[in-house]
Amino acid sequence: MTNQKICLIYTGGTIGMYRDKKGILRPPENPEDFLALAPELEKSEFDFVDLLNKDSTNIIPEDWTKIADAIYERRNNGYAGFVVAHGTDTMHFSASAVALALGKNLNFPVVFTGAQTAPDIHHGDARVNLLRSFKVAVEDIAEVVICFGDYVFRGCRAQKKDERRFDAFESPAYFPLAHVTESILVTGSAFKRGDRSGKIELKSKFSAGILQVSLIPGLEHGLLESLLSNENCKGIVLQSFGAGNVPNSYAGECYSWEGFIKRAKEYGKPVLITSQFPANATAHTAYEPGQAAIKAGAIPTGNMTSACATAKFRWVLAQVDSFKNKTEKLNKIRKMMNTDYIGEFDME
Repeated sequence: MTNQKICLIYTGGTIGMYRDKKGILRPPENPEDFLALAPELEKSEFDFVDLLNKDSTNIIPEDWTKIADAIYERRNNGYAGFVVAHGTDTMHFSASAVALALGKNLNFPVVFTGAQTAPDIHHGDARVNLLRSFKVAVEDIAEVVICFGDYVFRGCRAQKKDERRFDAFESPAYFPLAHVTESILVTGSAFKRGDRSGKIELKSKFSAGILQVSLIPGLEHGLLESLLSNENCKGIVLQSFGAGNVPNSYAGECYSWEGFIKRAKEYGKPVLITSQFPANATAHTAYEPGQAAIKAGAIPTGNMTSACATAKFRWVLAQVDSFKNKTEKLNKIRKMMNTDYIGEFDME
């Protein structure tokens, strides 16, 4: 193992769970039991931070803040890199959020990893993913990544693709940053330590009040109209068909979302357009229904993953919370959503 110092942050997930008498996987009563997963770690110098102990289904935006803050507080403690043990269900959300919180001046690797199997499955992936992540954490990488199976992905470009297979994650719109072999083969796509300069500017707050709706044929916008006047609703995400396509007037008035998007704009409520398909481009759809939604005021998300887009939406909204003028606020949200901060989407 590595002789460079690592900070291992434990947040929970299958990688550290135990099986109770009924066969149900649960978080351990003592998170430090997690360290028994890989005895080889005794040969490495690392500090263990027991930060959270959750099934990642229960991760909330406040936890993204805790993870980012914990890394920021320890950034000058002599660590070559950080490893974050996390559940797979929401790892891509957390990796995206933490990457945004730590920003473009991050000059060391933050490696998220987890497992599809609990530690009691000896042929499983819990131990090997943890050991591989320690290797990645000392490489010449300067960004938040997900190390899973044979690949290292940019955290804000990855998404979960399978619930059981050991190659659980993919990066549909961006090549892997590294391949895990006997050595870690880092590609030219990764941000390198020497590329980054300046101090980390921590922005780790995320807004509440986001509703995501996955469009289905015949979904009436009237079901959501009351949200527009609800002060607790800060923004709406529409998961569209295909490349940003949203039903328009040709579908019939009660099914057309153009008017809803216009009224949301009048209320000062931003509407984000993502896709139900993996990292599909919503910025330059050639189809009329997609263009109509953007013309009505919806904000496209390019080829961001849906997870990154929603995490970024919360991150942006937290930073514009002090804006009083609705138009200025919406314009700022649109500008920030269409700005590439950490390599989260391709500028076209």
